[in-house]
Amino acid sequence: MKNRALNSNFLDMFKENGKFHNILEAVKKDDSLIMCMRGDYVTIYYKSLQILKIFENGSFDVDKKYVEEKPIEGFDVEAYFAQAKLGIDRHCKESKVEKLEKEVQQAIVRENNYCSISNATDYFIIDIEYTQNELNARFDALAVLWPRKNRKYGEGLRLAYIEVKAGEKAIKGTSGVSDHYKAIYNFIENLNKNNKEKQDFLEDLENVIMQQRELGLWEIGNNNHKISLSKILEPQLMFILVNYNQNSESIQDELENIQDFILEKDNNIPFELVFATSSFMGYGLYENCMISLENMQKRLVKAE
Repeated sequence: MKNRALNSNFLDMFKENGKFHNILEAVKKDDSLIMCMRGDYVTIYYKSLQILKIFENGSFDVDKKYVEEKPIEGFDVEAYFAQAKLGIDRHCKESKVEKLEKEVQQAIVRENNYCSISNATDYFIIDIEYTQNELNARFDALAVLWPRKNRKYGEGLRLAYIEVKAGEKAIKGTSGVSDHYKAIYNFIENLNKNNKEKQDFLEDLENVIMQQRELGLWEIGNNNHKISLSKILEPQLMFILVNYNQNSESIQDELENIQDFILEKDNNIPFELVFATSSFMGYGLYENCMISLENMQKRLVKAE
């Protein structure tokens, strides 16, 4: 399994006087950018698309769809990001690919990790576009549930796997709601069968969280409590349905597929399924705004 946390030498490069500190500062000043750790490199995203990849040896890489030339050591960081953003904006417009899901991902990270309301929400985003190829795992985002009412304690916190689905067309198909449900089931089942792999997975995420906080990538007031994750892997799977047409029957079909799968597994499901609703309007994630499968079905019946 590929670890996400950086080694101590690489991490120090982003701290004060480190060779990448100016890049970190540019990311922290610009809430349209997200920095994610990838173990042997760091990826910075704009609109959840890769705008820059940074390696410990001081080299950089870019996606040639958006940026023609790689930056070199000593480059003007703010000028680079401004130009690269234009390239991504141009690509999104010319390709006419629906980018709403990516933009929502970005908004979720911004509002829950480092804007004025972040200290009041109950979830913090650890990573976006999270993958573990060996375990066939891919999630739009990975979060830790740390309710504000329990913020004086940091032990035994739960994970939340987040999938964003924009519009009716995203509900069904090979990447639809029920397929993602089955994929997370297989992922957690595989981890639970290998205790060492599970503990390595949780320890790596704890290190990522510690490093993100050390670099100031979370806004949690003056809270310095150490975070540990529950050793019993019973996370949430959270679906965020964006602009879903409640007159459609697509989601009802998918929920029925999930119910059939639950019965097939004799109700032995090692995670909690929730659907996010907003606190009035916005992308802040609050525990009391999550609804269960049963309540989701009741809500859809009322909508009809």
